[in-house]
Amino acid sequence: MTTRRRFAQPAPELLRLAGAIRHLRREQELSQEALAFAADIHPKHLSEIERANKDPRVTTVVRLADALGVTVSELYDRSEGRERPAA
Repeated sequence: MTTRRRFAQPAPELLRLAGAIRHLRREQELSQEALAFAADIHPKHLSEIERANKDPRVTTVVRLADALGVTVSELYDRSEGRERPAA
Protein backbone atom coordinates (compact mmCIF):
# COMPACT_ATOMS: atom_id res chain seq x y z
CA MET A 1 0.00 0.00 0.00
CA THR A 2 1.37 3.37 -0.96
CA THR A 3 0.50 6.53 0.82
CA ARG A 4 0.22 9.87 -0.83
CA ARG A 5 2.39 12.61 0.49
CA ARG A 6 0.56 15.82 1.09
CA PHE A 7 2.48 18.93 0.37
CA ALA A 8 1.94 21.88 2.63
CA GLN A 9 0.39 24.91 1.01
CA PRO A 10 2.72 27.92 0.82
CA ALA A 11 2.00 30.75 3.21
CA PRO A 12 -0.25 33.47 1.72
CA GLU A 13 2.53 36.04 2.16
CA LEU A 14 4.90 33.88 0.14
CA LEU A 15 2.32 33.45 -2.62
CA ARG A 16 1.82 37.22 -2.81
CA LEU A 17 5.58 37.93 -2.90
CA ALA A 18 6.01 35.32 -5.64
CA GLY A 19 3.20 36.92 -7.63
CA ALA A 20 4.66 40.40 -7.24
CA ILE A 21 8.08 39.24 -8.49
CA ARG A 22 6.52 37.41 -11.45
CA HIS A 23 4.28 40.39 -12.29
CA LEU A 24 7.16 42.89 -12.25
CA ARG A 25 9.34 40.55 -14.32
CA ARG A 26 6.64 40.12 -16.95
CA GLU A 27 5.78 43.83 -16.88
CA GLN A 28 9.41 44.55 -17.78
CA GLU A 29 9.35 41.80 -20.42
CA LEU A 30 12.20 39.90 -18.77
CA SER A 31 12.67 36.17 -19.01
CA GLN A 32 13.34 34.23 -15.85
CA GLU A 33 16.86 33.66 -17.11
CA ALA A 34 17.48 37.37 -17.67
CA LEU A 35 16.19 38.33 -14.22
CA ALA A 36 18.10 35.51 -12.56
CA PHE A 37 21.30 36.63 -14.29
CA ALA A 38 20.74 40.26 -13.23
CA ALA A 39 20.05 39.17 -9.64
CA ASP A 40 22.97 36.70 -9.61
CA ILE A 41 20.84 33.69 -8.72
CA HIS A 42 20.24 30.43 -10.54
CA PRO A 43 17.27 30.45 -12.95
CA LYS A 44 15.87 27.29 -11.33
CA HIS A 45 15.96 29.03 -7.95
CA LEU A 46 14.02 31.98 -9.39
CA SER A 47 11.49 29.56 -10.84
CA GLU A 48 11.01 27.97 -7.42
CA ILE A 49 10.59 31.43 -5.84
CA GLU A 50 8.02 32.50 -8.44
CA ARG A 51 6.03 29.31 -7.83
CA ALA A 52 6.23 29.92 -4.05
CA ASN A 53 8.07 26.63 -3.57
CA LYS A 54 11.04 28.39 -1.97
CA ASP A 55 11.07 31.10 0.67
CA PRO A 56 13.85 33.44 -0.47
CA ARG A 57 16.44 34.79 1.92
CA VAL A 58 16.46 38.50 2.57
CA THR A 59 19.61 38.91 0.49
CA THR A 60 17.89 37.23 -2.45
CA VAL A 61 14.87 39.53 -2.13
CA VAL A 62 17.25 42.52 -2.09
CA ARG A 63 18.98 41.26 -5.25
CA LEU A 64 15.68 40.65 -7.02
CA ALA A 65 14.30 44.06 -6.08
CA ASP A 66 17.49 45.73 -7.30
CA ALA A 67 17.42 43.78 -10.57
CA LEU A 68 13.77 44.78 -11.06
CA GLY A 69 14.56 48.44 -10.38
CA VAL A 70 12.40 48.73 -7.26
CA THR A 71 13.12 49.00 -3.57
CA VAL A 72 12.45 46.09 -1.27
CA SER A 73 9.71 48.19 0.30
CA GLU A 74 8.06 48.71 -3.10
CA LEU A 75 8.29 44.99 -3.82
CA TYR A 76 6.55 44.14 -0.55
CA ASP A 77 4.00 46.92 -1.10
CA ARG A 78 3.14 45.32 -4.44
CA SER A 79 2.88 41.93 -2.79
CA GLU A 80 0.35 43.43 -0.37
CA GLY A 81 -1.58 45.06 -3.22
CA ARG A 82 -0.40 48.56 -2.39
CA GLU A 83 1.25 50.11 -5.42
CA ARG A 84 2.90 53.46 -5.03
CA PRO A 85 1.85 56.13 -7.49
CA ALA A 86 4.22 56.75 -10.38
CA ALA A 87 6.40 59.81 -9.90
